[in-house]
Amino acid sequence: MPPPLPPSAADTAAARDAVRQAAARRPGRPAEQVVRVQIGRLEVTAGGTPQGGGRARPREGERPRTTVSLADYLARGRE
Repeated sequence: MPPPLPPSAADTAAARDAVRQAAARRPGRPAEQVVRVQIGRLEVTAGGTPQGGGRARPREGERPRTTVSLADYLARGRE
């Protein structure tokens, strides 16, 4: 059996055109969705401090004092 013949230039061009047309028929990407998030209150606590170090803990029922408000923290980033 003789070896297969290589494709002609016309066959190659036709194959490229078929691929381009198939790609053009594919649906486009869906529109990007925008999600807006608003945080009303954010509380962050750190891990425990080593024995004998750190600040004194607030009494039970007493809310710890905030050292930096969220507004102040965010304002620093704009400076």
